[in-house]
Amino acid sequence: MRNQASRAIFDYWINLKHDGAVPLKTEIDPAALRHLLPHLFMAAMDLSGTLAFRLAGTRICDLFDREFRGQAFADVWPETDHRQPVEIAHNVIHSQQPALLDVLASNGHIRHAYEMLLLPIRSAETVASDRIFGALLPRISPYPVTATPATFLTLENWTFLTGSGSHFGVPVTGDRGIFRNTPGRLSSDRPPS
Repeated sequence: MRNQASRAIFDYWINLKHDGAVPLKTEIDPAALRHLLPHLFMAAMDLSGTLAFRLAGTRICDLFDREFRGQAFADVWPETDHRQPVEIAHNVIHSQQPALLDVLASNGHIRHAYEMLLLPIRSAETVASDRIFGALLPRISPYPVTATPATFLTLENWTFLTGSGSHFGVPVTGDRGIFRNTPGRLSSDRPPS
């Protein structure tokens, strides 16, 4: 994770885990993350089985100049390139393993580097993970001026995250787990950062 805010959100989520179980939605305290709320989102499966945004922070909505509530998670990616990010998100829910995605926000001409954190959470005590608590933050701080509105995100790289409660600066290891045969680095017209 390049952004300290992403690491702070991950640490917050780790500290909410109890006996290895992912946190409940009700355990997330917006006041504890108030300065990061504009960058946060929640997504869950809708009645048709589509992963859809339940809410999205103002920075995310401003970046795309649209509201995300009720929109499919796939809609933020190019139509020809949404399969892998959606599959990763589904696996975050089903494997209860957090993931970090390196993405580019693009308006078709200019691209800016962001990181997307996907953290599994539960809606009820009796269920396994059934939704995502996520964040979309620029990879660098201070936040750059981003050409808006962005029309889509493209996936550059990703990893599952492992580790326990720690503080920023302590390495978090990545594990692609069930995606071992899936290349993490996708084609890009710029060298890896």
